Amino acid sequence: MDLFDNPVFCGLAVLFTILFLLNMRSFLKIVPSLWDCVVRWKGSLDLEDSIQLSRSRNWIAAILFIPLCMVVYSHGLYEPDIASGLQPPLRLAVVTGALACYLLLRAFLNWQLEMHNFRSKTFTAANRSFYNYAIILFFLLFLAGALLKAFSCDESLTRTVLVWIMAISYLFYIIRRGQIFSSSCNPFTTFLYLCSLELLPTAALVLSARLL
Repeated sequence: MDLFDNPVFCGLAVLFTILFLLNMRSFLKIVPSLWDCVVRWKGSLDLEDSIQLSRSRNWIAAILFIPLCMVVYSHGLYEPDIASGLQPPLRLAVVTGALACYLLLRAFLNWQLEMHNFRSKTFTAANRSFYNYAIILFFLLFLAGALLKAFSCDESLTRTVLVWIMAISYLFYIIRRGQIFSSSCNPFTTFLYLCSLELLPTAALVLSARLL
């Protein structure tokens, strides 16, 4: 997309690349824990047990938020009609704002749950497991997008592949989060938690792309 030729995009890419490189040590420290979260649901609980690792994970997720928005925009993974006539930097701002609102809605719902359950370890790990997913998703989308571009695949094929990667990885994340919840809740309560805390904000994000 034309955003790659925009100085604002290039400046952001350089800035966040430098930030990530400066925090490479923190990233390398959490890589084994992220992999552990993939292979077993208890990995998320173990990660939250370490204050240092959880803080490093949170910081890396924060650094990668804008790059993730840039990847989402550059491959057209979120394209509301209200942004179609805007300049590239403003369209990127719309994507960033939408994803920021999505995160705020998730944070509010998770906060309500944690307050109700007095910040129990299980619910905190389940809620913050999204940060693990976001970090992994960024690298999946970034690497897959770069690989497809290297093979000169057209934009529609690239977008389709990346959408499938998002869908499959999101489904896997929901399963993992459900397993964490189910360790403290019965199946029906776990289903209700997933619907209210996971599917509701995600459905709102998808509908915003269709209706706006």
